[in-house]
Amino acid sequence: MQKPSKDDAFHPRARPTPVVRAVARLGISIRVKLLIAFLGMTGLMTVIAFLGLATLRQSNARTEALIESQQRIEIYDRIYLSTNDALGFGVSSAVANPVRSSAPAGQLINEMNDLFRIIARAVHTLGGAQSVEGARVAEFHAQISSLRLVAFEILQARKAGEFDRVRTLMNTQVLPVFQKIQRSAYTRSTEISEEMKNQATETRLAYERARRIVLIASVSAVLLSLFAGYVISSTIIWPVERIGRTLSSVASGNFDARVQVPNQDEFGTLAEDANTMSDKLGKLYDKVHAQRDQLANWNRDLEHRVARQVEEISRSNRLRRFLPKQVTELILSAEDGADLLSSRRGLVTVLFADLRGFTAYANAVDPERVIAALNAFHATVGPLIEHSGGTLERFLGDGLMVLFNAPAPCEEPGEKALALACEMQAAFHPALRPFQSDAGRLGLGIGIATGQATLGQIGFEGRLDYAAIGTAPNLAARLCNQARDGQILMCEITAQGVTPSLNRVGPFDLKGMTDPVMAYEPERRAESL
Repeated sequence: MQKPSKDDAFHPRARPTPVVRAVARLGISIRVKLLIAFLGMTGLMTVIAFLGLATLRQSNARTEALIESQQRIEIYDRIYLSTNDALGFGVSSAVANPVRSSAPAGQLINEMNDLFRIIARAVHTLGGAQSVEGARVAEFHAQISSLRLVAFEILQARKAGEFDRVRTLMNTQVLPVFQKIQRSAYTRSTEISEEMKNQATETRLAYERARRIVLIASVSAVLLSLFAGYVISSTIIWPVERIGRTLSSVASGNFDARVQVPNQDEFGTLAEDANTMSDKLGKLYDKVHAQRDQLANWNRDLEHRVARQVEEISRSNRLRRFLPKQVTELILSAEDGADLLSSRRGLVTVLFADLRGFTAYANAVDPERVIAALNAFHATVGPLIEHSGGTLERFLGDGLMVLFNAPAPCEEPGEKALALACEMQAAFHPALRPFQSDAGRLGLGIGIATGQATLGQIGFEGRLDYAAIGTAPNLAARLCNQARDGQILMCEITAQGVTPSLNRVGPFDLKGMTDPVMAYEPERRAESL
């Protein structure tokens, strides 16, 4: 494990600003912080929207006021023109054109009333357009209404031909009223025009102010949104980067890496979890490292054990090739079992068995039948040898050699050898009967000898056999050669150690022996002959 570092997750360039630290230390979740930032930006946009709507509403109100003022100017202009027409008509009809005095009285009255109605309609329109002009309109109505009586007097004077009186009434009663109305309409129209100029100026200034306010508010909102976004994103990205660097350091094997963030939200919890994970991984790594060392020791011990077991298995397999099962187990279980296979001289009883007539049989029948006959012979005598406690020294093709009292000692080896020989002769012919033919027949001769022999393993690495070399094996082989089919021949030493009654056979001049050899066979076998 790597040595502890001061702070593998810390990087100087990643230090947050004090504002970011302050926001990170707020004990609220990221979700709430984002919600607050979203609501704040939404509130700013809403304020800007309301400012725009208020500015638009003020602009509309000012525009409507300008339109109303324009309408009032137009109405006052109409009044001015109407009074001007009325003055011209009155002068021309009542003074400048006496000929019209002969016109019907009703026609003159109607003409005057038409003038009054024109002026009255203009005044009424003005009053409907702007309620603040109500007092002025009422005054105009009263003045026009007062002219109806004067018009009647003028009509009577015209009928009477009193044109001077008509002229006097016009100059003193009618014309002053029309002139007053005309001057008032002109004055009011001029005043409203000035008011419109002032309103237009105020509207333009108000528009400029509103535009500046909206622009400043918009820029402020954008800057505040960017700042809020930077702060919130920094409180997220900064701890994520630190935690990421810590996890990378842990992944590279530095389990002492720790991360420190000021956040009191989910990232603070995540940083604590990362530190806890790093600590647990470090402890687990130490535990695994210790277990690895322990496992390595176990592996070494296991290798030694396996090597010993392989050696024992190999040794067991070698033993089972020529020892009975119980003898093999005895050797393997004995502490000095290896000494049983060491080279030595000892007293052994050797049984040598050979097939009679095998050469002629092999030349007369098919090879498959020959091999089948041999396998049947071995399959018959093999279990008998293993059951007898003898050691199968080797198979010799058409013969075999069995040792008693080697390598493991046994009691009465001659008795056991004779018993095995009798069992083999009894089982041989029934087992080989299917393979007998007129072209060639097989028989079994057995020789048994007891004496000193050199015992030990012979061969090479990977192929070792336990062997007995000396007089006893040679004598057993020579007696086997002398035995006929179904005959068992024993040497004198073997015969002295068995209890059954024996018959003497011989003596025989055997190859390799200096003196004739007396042999013995079981009495029951002699009777059968």
